[in-house]
Amino acid sequence: MKAKEILQKARDNGYALGAFNAGSVEIVRAIVQAAGDKQAPLIIETSANEANYFGMENFLDVVENFQQSSGLEILTNFDHGPGLEECQRAIEAGYDLIHFDGSQLPLEENIKITQALVAQAHERGVLVEAEIDRIAGQSVANFQDAESVQATSNYTDPAQAAAFARQAGCDILAAFVGNLHGTYPTSPRLDLERLALIGQQVPCWLSLHGGSGLSPEDVRQAIKMGVVKVNVNTELRLAFRETLENILRGSEDVAIYKIMPPVIAAMQKIVEEKIELFGC
Repeated sequence: MKAKEILQKARDNGYALGAFNAGSVEIVRAIVQAAGDKQAPLIIETSANEANYFGMENFLDVVENFQQSSGLEILTNFDHGPGLEECQRAIEAGYDLIHFDGSQLPLEENIKITQALVAQAHERGVLVEAEIDRIAGQSVANFQDAESVQATSNYTDPAQAAAFARQAGCDILAAFVGNLHGTYPTSPRLDLERLALIGQQVPCWLSLHGGSGLSPEDVRQAIKMGVVKVNVNTELRLAFRETLENILRGSEDVAIYKIMPPVIAAMQKIVEEKIELFGC
């Protein structure tokens, strides 16, 4: 089933696909095992830095191998692609979706690059996600209050989002409505009224970044308003590091195949919880 059909099925049936970042084979394994246990479709993605570390083609080959052996519906996404050339390379490599993050560019330049990527991507059946307002925060455990971080970026304007999506021709829009990258002492609250207006006006689907730190009820409401993709990264990174540190403090093992299973299990648990929350 193609990416467009999988996402349309999610929208028609009122659920969203989790989009989980993976920078190593252990993280891919955790995500796939969770998808298998829950029999759920999902997206495995890499940022540009993760793709450089993993190797773009290596990542796609690993995911394809898992997909073929499991029979699951797994899509791949190039997350927060920083420029035209990087996104073009991801399209050519074989990602199912690419996310061009032009939020730091002048609007007209953002539109022009997105249009070029849409033309190239659609020839190959690849979907394009775009972004006009920077999604604030960092994919770490943040200790400042969420409100101060939310104030560092402009919330997405529904009318501007609709005009941008029509001109650019993107398939998915990454809206900023208070969702933040990373985790915080208290969950960031979403401007759900704004999100509802965006969903009513844009001619495309919506994605929700910052799925690690949001309240479950806000996520459920966001999905009702047109979100078909929820990004999750920080919780997996934290589970990886915390579990590995605990293992290394209490064990003399040096064999990776002995050290990594509890790390994979910790991340798998998070993915399974998100799959249930997203309704897929």
